[in-house]
Amino acid sequence: MKILYIITLPQLGGAQVHLLTLVTELLKRGHETAVVVGSAGWLTEQLEKRGIRYFVLPTLSREISPCCDFAALWHLRRIIKEYQPNLVHCHSSKAGLLGRIAARSLGVPAVFTVHGWAFTEGVAPMKRRIYECLEWIGGFFSQRIICVSEYDRKLGAAILRKHHEKMLTVYNGVSEDAPRYAGIIHDPLHLVMVARFSQPKAQGDVLQALFRLNECEIKVQVDFVGDGDELASARQLAEHLSLSDQVRFLGSQTHVEEFLPEYDGFLLISRWEGFPISILEAMRAELPVIASDVGGVCEEVLHGGTGLLVQRDSVDDLTKKLRYAAEHREAFRDMGCAGRKRLVENFTTAKMMERIMSVYEEFR
Repeated sequence: MKILYIITLPQLGGAQVHLLTLVTELLKRGHETAVVVGSAGWLTEQLEKRGIRYFVLPTLSREISPCCDFAALWHLRRIIKEYQPNLVHCHSSKAGLLGRIAARSLGVPAVFTVHGWAFTEGVAPMKRRIYECLEWIGGFFSQRIICVSEYDRKLGAAILRKHHEKMLTVYNGVSEDAPRYAGIIHDPLHLVMVARFSQPKAQGDVLQALFRLNECEIKVQVDFVGDGDELASARQLAEHLSLSDQVRFLGSQTHVEEFLPEYDGFLLISRWEGFPISILEAMRAELPVIASDVGGVCEEVLHGGTGLLVQRDSVDDLTKKLRYAAEHREAFRDMGCAGRKRLVENFTTAKMMERIMSVYEEFR
């Protein structure tokens, strides 16, 4: 098959890692692929290393701009005409809408993968209404809508009822091959959070929880991996709360799997999520996970079994879960071992590709 992928942003993130896995696995299976992306960055660098064809489309941007969006639609139609794929597979909201419209206007089947609906819980009400309308329109141009969690499939089916029969769940997957827990027990507890410093994430809540634990004379160390618009304010907050000796800001890192095993556990505190690949990577490394109970996270992390789930926007609950992890080290460590087993049984690349290929086979 000949498949064209379309995604808006090139920065390192779950959707980009997922797409890169797809094109890499498809090449191994003898299929031809190409990628359209809004700008150059981490993703285009990875595609170039693998010899995968890509198109950079500057008019394809995250912001809503009628002029740029119409230009992007025109350019997408031109690329699809030139490449002549059997199928167009879109990722992310903007690329998802414009890519589907462009493909269907040329009679090419279109599939859309939802990496967390733009109208999920936690998004401002006015924005939710706008995104619901846009996704309702996009649904008419989709042959299939792949959701990365049952949470997203059920949410989409409830909001976009006319399109519910097109939706199915395909969980994200990662390779089983990566370094595992190094066996080092730190004192105090040493955790890592890998996430962009952006609106959906809540690194500030982590800092507030650490400050509260200090008042109880309980120390926890956290390393933050990632960059973004909110990084400067997080640094200022850490300094204001006198946490400089407990937290480190390590910036963006490309080979996270190599240093994850050095930690006691993994944090992902967010306001909304889809089905985070970063959690799967932590489970693969045998790290217990403390994560916000949002989106499809509860389908990855079994509370009390493979990690601890935290109420959304609750510093109180996060403080309690961090305290439990610090005071019950053996039980917390056992959760990491259980997480690795759960990953191997449910969330591998092989299992994901099997489901994806069954979707693609519908369009041969």
